[in-house]
Amino acid sequence: MKRKTKRRASRRLNREGDPFRSKARDSMQEWLEERLGRLPELEVRRMFGGAGIYAEGTMFGILHAGRVYLKTNESTRAAHTERGMGPFRPPRGAVLRSYYEVPPDTLDDEAELLTWTRRALAIAEVTQLQSKARAVSPEEILEGYPLEIRELAHRLRKIVLKAAPDASEAGYAGWRLIGYRSPHYFCFVAPQADHVRLGFEHGNRLSDSAHLLEPMGKQVRFMRCVPATNIPVRGIQELIRAALRTLPKRRKA
Repeated sequence: MKRKTKRRASRRLNREGDPFRSKARDSMQEWLEERLGRLPELEVRRMFGGAGIYAEGTMFGILHAGRVYLKTNESTRAAHTERGMGPFRPPRGAVLRSYYEVPPDTLDDEAELLTWTRRALAIAEVTQLQSKARAVSPEEILEGYPLEIRELAHRLRKIVLKAAPDASEAGYAGWRLIGYRSPHYFCFVAPQADHVRLGFEHGNRLSDSAHLLEPMGKQVRFMRCVPATNIPVRGIQELIRAALRTLPKRRKA
């Protein structure tokens, strides 16, 4: 009983207090991670001045100012609007009308919240698959970057495809990266202004004895590659082969 009261008090602190206080935000994040712990590879990544909620690398929700927003579609949105909930309105930028706030009483009901989040995750996964149809060429992703960045990215692409010859390669304009699947999504090449990131979707489960990887949230790991520096090709190949063997975790029933 005390534990339940503490949880509710934590949410009140976030909903009624200063939404930008890190202590309140962290408290709500911890509560949410505990509530949704049955989802596969749950991760809460800081973004929008709040955080994105992910499972197996797919974003299906947003945590912002003590409120939780879930991915919706035309058939599920009414469950939110009929209870007075609106779309996510970031401090700056356009309203995200595919994400709607979760009613407070649903947050209090662990079973119902899990049902809502699994439904949102399924919608997000379908949307992500549909986005593959809007994939662009790797060359389009690299357009506009300095020559040394483009050359470095091309070299990394060759290393990936040599280590994973059966992998499919596609550019994703929304993420500004080149992704690889074989058949699961296992790594990406992402150009930046002064370096290129070679990332691994399930990098937190890879052995990295050479300490090549940096964290990007709880799950993703990446290697920072800088022009005019040596690339540890053998180490990268070992990571790619390990990533191919690292399958996404099965969901709990």
